[in-house]
Formats: sequence, C-alpha cells, structure tokens
Amino acid sequence: MSGAPPAPAGRLALTGNKAAAEALHLARIQVLCFFPIGPSDEVGEELSRKIARGEHDARIIDLANERSVMNAQIVATQAGVRTCFATNSEGLLFAVQQLLFASYARIPIVITVAHRALEPPAIVRSDDMDTLMYRDIHWMHYHCENSQDVFDTVLQAYRVSEDHEVLLPAFVTYDGWEVSHNSYPVEFPDQGQVDRFLPPWKLPEGLDFLKVNFAEYYSTHHRMGGYGYVDVDREYMERRHQLDRALNVTAKAKVLKAHEDYTAIVGRGYGGLMEPYRTEDAEVVLLTMGSFSATSRLAVDMLRDEGKPVGLMKLRLFRPFPGAELIEALGGKKVVVTLDRNIIWALWSELRSAFFGEPAPPIILGRTAGIGGRDVTYYDIAQILEEGLSAAAGKKVDIQRWHFHVNKSRNSVPLPLV
Repeated sequence: MSGAPPAPAGRLALTGNKAAAEALHLARIQVLCFFPIGPSDEVGEELSRKIARGEHDARIIDLANERSVMNAQIVATQAGVRTCFATNSEGLLFAVQQLLFASYARIPIVITVAHRALEPPAIVRSDDMDTLMYRDIHWMHYHCENSQDVFDTVLQAYRVSEDHEVLLPAFVTYDGWEVSHNSYPVEFPDQGQVDRFLPPWKLPEGLDFLKVNFAEYYSTHHRMGGYGYVDVDREYMERRHQLDRALNVTAKAKVLKAHEDYTAIVGRGYGGLMEPYRTEDAEVVLLTMGSFSATSRLAVDMLRDEGKPVGLMKLRLFRPFPGAELIEALGGKKVVVTLDRNIIWALWSELRSAFFGEPAPPIILGRTAGIGGRDVTYYDIAQILEEGLSAAAGKKVDIQRWHFHVNKSRNSVPLPLV
C-alpha cells in the first residue's frame, strides 16, 4: 500500500459486543436472528436499537430458542440474504445439528460468540470450550483480542465466508466479559469503505433455493436405488473432500487476500492468519489466542527489559489451522509454549501435530489457564515464559501443566503449576 493510510471515519469507546453490532450495521445485515443469552445478547440488543431508531434497515426474527433461530439464519442465507446471530455456550449446544448442517451444506453464515464456560456448574465467566468443541465440523474459527479486533474481523469473516470458492460458516469469537463488556477505543471506516471491501451477498450463479422443488429433490426416485442411496453414495465422499479443501486450502488464501484488501482500504491490519510480536530473535515464543495476547505482550516486554529472549505469536484463526505457516515461523525456535483457555489443550495438540515428523522441532510446552474466567495476570504469563526459558537452557520442565494460582506481583513467590 502506498501513501498514508486512510483516516478513520470515527473513533468511539465500544464494548466488544457493541463493536460487533457496529460492524454488522456497516455490513448491511438484512436479517437479525435473535435469541438472548449472556454475555452475547448485547450484540442483538444494540442492532435492534439501531433498527428501532430507523438507522438500520433490517428484519428481526425473534424465535423461541437457538435451534429455531439457527434454522431461520440458514434459510435466510440460502435465500440470498445476509444474516447475523450472536450466541455462546449452551446456546451453541442447543443448535448443534444446525451447526453441522450449515457447514456440510456450505452455507456462509457468521455467528459472533462472546465465550462463556459450559455447565455444570452454572457459570457466566469465560473460556473458549464452547466453540473449540466444534473444531472438527469445518467451521472457520476467528479469535479476537479486543473490540477493535472484533470490529475488523466481523467484516473480514463475511468477506471470506461468502466467497463462492469458500462458502463456509464462521465463528467470530472473543472472551465473554473481558472483551464483550469492557470498552476499548475503536476506529471504524465509513460506509463507502466497507462497501468497497464487502460486496452484497449473492448466491452462486444458477443456485436459487427459492425455486428448488424440495419434494422432487428429496424424492425416493432421485435419492434411492438398489440397496441404498445410490446417487448420494456417488457424491458424498467427494463433497466432503471439497468441504475439507475449501476450509484448509482455499479459505487460507482467501483470509490472506481479505486481510490485504482490508489493510489497503481501511489502513489497519493484523498479519492475516497470525500476528508476531518480538519473535525475530526470540528463543522462546508464546502461542496465544484472544485476549491472552494483550496480557502476554506486557509479559514479553517485561522479560525483554530484563534481557530475556522471548516473543509472542498471536493466532487469529484456529480453523483453518495454519500449521505449515507456524512451522515456518517457529521452526528455528528452541521452545514454544502454548497458552490454552480450554480443557482439551487445543493449541498444544494442534501445534504438536503440525510439527510431527519435522527435523529438529522446538520443545513444545502446554499450559492451561483462565478456565471459567480465572484471572491471568502478566506476572502469571511471565512465570510461564520463565519455564520456557528453563527448558531452552536444558532444564527438566513438565510438558503439560495447569496454572491455577494468580500472581499479583513480579516479586511474589509463585505457587507451583499443577
């Protein structure tokens, strides 16, 4: 991009939820599918207010539960209408069959998720299990750090999902309460800039679900033959292969292109699939997602001031997982420490799988913290990085640990990781 970046059209202090609503407004959402669940409900509430004030032209579909709302979102999108929905946690569990249908039917819906831990016991604090438990159903998974990240990512998610070579649904996620209800400065472009970046959603040429004869489409004559579903059997595996390629090959390229175009039009970018911070000469790199990334930068800076060679890699997308790209970026490091906010060691297991079979891979340590909204300070992250430095120096360090204790200062004596 040549010349100075475009000037922002506005700057406000917005919560993560309100930033999402502002992005949905500029994306010209035509149908708001709504069922409330905290801490995501503010997205629909804020957009509803805009509709009620006459600031946004859209229809609200308010239904009895998340399953029904998801069905409405799917059908509206199949009709060529751009839709939105915000939910999390038990809301996603209630609509699990529709989540599977959306990806397998190649329907480009976008759901914003303010992470909330799963029951039991009842809790409204955050961890990211509510979307990561769906890591294998071919949805795209974006993880956002703050309100600005949420705003920019919502627009990019629609651009990638609706691309006719992708046609996949996407989660745009951020931490409940920490990001959903805290305010951050947000710069946003004008409507013209957004329209240049995000064209209206159109169905692929020749595909019009409003004209499909579903009685004929699902008839025995077309679907069955011999001892089973012969016509379907000839296509099913091929369609699943196309789905997998769309996510893990095509979508990666489209994410990078969308990021490049957004940066050129708006003047702000995050590195595409991932964003490095002080990694060039680092021996130990922390791999994070979401709001952990902001806290981790402070820890990296603190240890750098002490002369310690540490860095940070912020992962923007968990699906498609940028395994090859992470190998290239981290292959020469001594230690990589993954910091997960879930109980399935998602980052740790994915990174170890990516490096499997590579010559001289880094030591990969896994740390789990912040489950159910447990506080994580930059002193905690500094302690975790110090363990990575110990491993880099050849000392024995546990490969996996849970981090329960909250360190209040750099000089406090940390309790051991468990």
